[in-house]
Amino acid sequence: MASADELSHLFDSVVGTVELRVADSGLQRNFYEEGVGLAASAENGPVTELAGADEHPLIRLDSSAAADAEPVHVPHTGLFHTAFRYPDRASLAAAVARSAPLAREFQGASDHGVSEAIYFADPEGNGIELYRDRPYSEWPDAEPGKVGMFTAPLDLPALLEEATSEGDEVAPDIGHIHLMTSDVARALAFWRDAVGLAERQRFGPSAVFLAEGLYHHHLGANSWHSAGAGPAPVDRPGLQAFELRLRSGEAVNAAGEGLEGAGIPVERDGNSIAFADVDSNRVVLSVR
Repeated sequence: MASADELSHLFDSVVGTVELRVADSGLQRNFYEEGVGLAASAENGPVTELAGADEHPLIRLDSSAAADAEPVHVPHTGLFHTAFRYPDRASLAAAVARSAPLAREFQGASDHGVSEAIYFADPEGNGIELYRDRPYSEWPDAEPGKVGMFTAPLDLPALLEEATSEGDEVAPDIGHIHLMTSDVARALAFWRDAVGLAERQRFGPSAVFLAEGLYHHHLGANSWHSAGAGPAPVDRPGLQAFELRLRSGEAVNAAGEGLEGAGIPVERDGNSIAFADVDSNRVVLSVR
């Protein structure tokens, strides 16, 4: 039985800022503003920050290293998708309708039991998930400590019928981030044993889902297209860094101690730490 305290944190916004190297900042900004529903909150030279449901920036677009560069066309680690979460079907449907004509491609629509999700690639090929969570009381049964996610077809036309003008006015947060890793077992050991996230589900040997607390996942990692691969070149579009916002300074400190105990170098700055994960992604842990 989930405690009242855990349930009170279930739908917290844990993923903070996702930083992307971009080739065309204007094109990407238009997609995330007009499609996803974010709004520019800061601009400084080649960097634009976009916020969603609160003031904390969700996407940071940085063209300083990858301006006019071609996407990476070989297998690599990095971002599988950034998952933008909407509070209800009407706002999700409105975001899907806005994003579809702006995205590079439509990649599918799925019912995961815990959520309903639609997948796109942004104009530079970064994976995007737009989704809404079902209430916890409707989540499928699972063994203790795990979550019963599955993948089934989603009736997308029925969802789109629920799009409303009021839904256009609702901004998302980021519910989770999903990474491409070279080795799922190594990624699981890193995020569970060193950082301290809870393992919530595995899909065989090629995907794992972890969270702070009882959420279905704040972080996913798969090797479907990246087994044995290295990171993308730092002068090409793609993931530069991302932030996880934990519920307390104690949790951040515990993660730092776990990382240092595993021999991972950690940069400390007040109540935040920064490090490179097993696939060379820069990660910041802070307090929400």
